[in-house]
Amino acid sequence: MNTASPDRILRFEGAKNVRDLGGLPAAAGTTTRFGVIYRADGLSRLTAADLDRLAALRLRTIIDLRFNEERARAPDRLPAQDAPRVFHRGFLPQGTHALFNAINLRGAGAAEAATLMCANYARMAFDHTAEFAAVMHHVVAPGGAPHLIHCTSGKDRTGLVVAFLLLAIGVPLDAVIADYELSNGDWQPIDLFAPAARAEAIAAVMAAHADYLRATLTAIEQRCGSFDAYLRDVLGFDAPAQAALAALLLG
Repeated sequence: MNTASPDRILRFEGAKNVRDLGGLPAAAGTTTRFGVIYRADGLSRLTAADLDRLAALRLRTIIDLRFNEERARAPDRLPAQDAPRVFHRGFLPQGTHALFNAINLRGAGAAEAATLMCANYARMAFDHTAEFAAVMHHVVAPGGAPHLIHCTSGKDRTGLVVAFLLLAIGVPLDAVIADYELSNGDWQPIDLFAPAARAEAIAAVMAAHADYLRATLTAIEQRCGSFDAYLRDVLGFDAPAQAALAALLLG
């Protein structure tokens, strides 16, 4: 985990990419609130001490972006008492199989892996509109917060959901990218790479490169004209929904 924002980073023994979305600059000189939305990687390796730390956050909702096979392979560990509700809207990004075939079967290097990652990010916002819309609207539903949003590595699916939430309330793009890049550093191993996969290709896939996130936003601007139009016309996240999100995160 990158240590550039120690006030936002939460230390867990069995998770390496956990942080609070509070403390970020937003529209009209406001700042995002602490203790409302957290982001994380997988929760399957949490220790007993971690479960106490998680319980102390008093979460009401876990938003799980993993697809069913991922969840079955690595079930979340949650506190036994007062466990948060789980809102599952999992998906496997459409380009994932091509990406891992290139790395595991064809021996792709870092450059090809990074190019495929950009391509996947560029299409993800449109391949999975139903899931993104459902999560965005669930976040602003009454009584759901505090939320913790996670997938397996807490970087790609979680990274896009978090970026969309932050941009929707006027967090500047450079601050959104800086938050995304905090996912660089230590990462938990995943079991999707073949033994012969090249280390530099694995590093490219596991990295949080700003170019990946920019690829999504460029695709949105090219197809919709603006991010606001994407929120409104594609996700159905209209002005009242954005106002509700601002009240939640900025109030």
